[in-house]
Amino acid sequence: MLIMKTEISTNKGTQVLELEVGPANWSGELYREHQAKKMASLPAAKIISTKRGTAGIKASMYPKSENKLPTKGLRISSGRGTSIRTL
Repeated sequence: MLIMKTEISTNKGTQVLELEVGPANWSGELYREHQAKKMASLPAAKIISTKRGTAGIKASMYPKSENKLPTKGLRISSGRGTSIRTL
């Protein structure tokens, strides 16, 4: 895991803090790994809230995230949306 150091200013710009920042885990393969670890740590009978908190599902029944994007045959619009390319 790559950890970088970054500086941020605080207190109306009068102080500088140096922080260690790792890669964000909210997209792509990193997110799927992060979600799998979090779901594995939950008890199977734990209820997860869904649909704005009006419904719930057990952690053991929660569906696994998958990469559903096709890499072949994907259509991409280009040229201000006037033309379409197929991969």
